[in-house]
Amino acid sequence: MYTIKGLLQKDVYVFKNFKGNIIFSIVMFLFLITMASFQMDCFLAGSILFLIFFGMNSISTFSYDENADSDKYLLSLPITRKEIVFSKYLFVFLNSFLSIAIGILVSFIITLWVRGTVNRFADSLRICCLSFTSVSFLMCSNIPCIYKWGVEKGRMQSVIIPAVFIFVVGIFGGILLLLFPEIYQELDLLSLFKISPIICLLLNILFYGVSYMISYHIFAKKSL
Repeated sequence: MYTIKGLLQKDVYVFKNFKGNIIFSIVMFLFLITMASFQMDCFLAGSILFLIFFGMNSISTFSYDENADSDKYLLSLPITRKEIVFSKYLFVFLNSFLSIAIGILVSFIITLWVRGTVNRFADSLRICCLSFTSVSFLMCSNIPCIYKWGVEKGRMQSVIIPAVFIFVVGIFGGILLLLFPEIYQELDLLSLFKISPIICLLLNILFYGVSYMISYHIFAKKSL
């Protein structure tokens, strides 16, 4: 546990290199959310903005590790490859979770202050859960690609692979609905939306679990 804590601290220190950009971005986000709230309900847009910017930026720590050959140095210490990979996933998850949590809190306060009320708060939280799961899918697709091909090539592959996956699933779903149109009629989309936080929780466990196993399998066989 102490090793994981040290690895997380390393990534936090790396993330602090973006301190200027982070402060500037927060100020701009607060300004934009406040100004837009006078015209519309920006609760969702504000919270998702925080998630996408700060959550996805956690992937940038891989660039620093690759440029500094930090994995080679870390493996010269009493640290296992499993701990290195696990700490990366934990950092990405915690950063994403804190980002959207702070985004929800900030957006809620600003919206309440400007508009006096937050419309359909429960539904907004459900949509935030769906957004978090979508970002989790993208990041969990990205990390194995980085371990396999490196940061530069991995970024290209991490765009192609999810796109192909979504295309195949879309085609399969379309064919399924054409062959069995009664499936769509029997689906209770409202009920599914109401239990979407539970579905999102299970999907996040699946995404992170499968992605972690793939990344560890790749990194375990990788020569540094």
